[in-house]
Amino acid sequence: MLILTLAGIRYKELPLQLKFIDVVMSLLLLVVLTVSFIYVIMARYAAVLERTQDIGIFRFLGASSAYIFNLLFQESLIIAISGTTVGIAMAYGIKCFMNHALAGILAGILTQVTVYKWWPIAAVIAVVSDVLGAILPSWRAVNQDVIQALSQKETDTN
Repeated sequence: MLILTLAGIRYKELPLQLKFIDVVMSLLLLVVLTVSFIYVIMARYAAVLERTQDIGIFRFLGASSAYIFNLLFQESLIIAISGTTVGIAMAYGIKCFMNHALAGILAGILTQVTVYKWWPIAAVIAVVSDVLGAILPSWRAVNQDVIQALSQKETDTN
């Protein structure tokens, strides 16, 4: 959401020679969204894999694979929706800051326009990337042998 807010900054009446700035901003936005998508997938992957032993305990106590998979899926959905909500709130805050606090400095140079039609698209990207990032490790964790999952040792990074 913050990325989309910053992408919503538009220059007032750009001369024809500077129209390439829109293309550069769009390409940078595409790169940032791709990197963010990969980061979210890797973060969910790591979060699920570090709980393999806990999942093994659930399985040992009789929880079905579908139940554990559903539990991890719901957790992923909650994280994605709350992250999107916080991102929208932060986007409003940045917009307020840019329009009021920096009005004297950037007067006549930049105008901040939030593109509200991008927010549903950004929310879908956030939810899909988080859910996709949780599906593969969740599938691997619930299909792992219970004894093997319980025997994994947690490593201390300190």
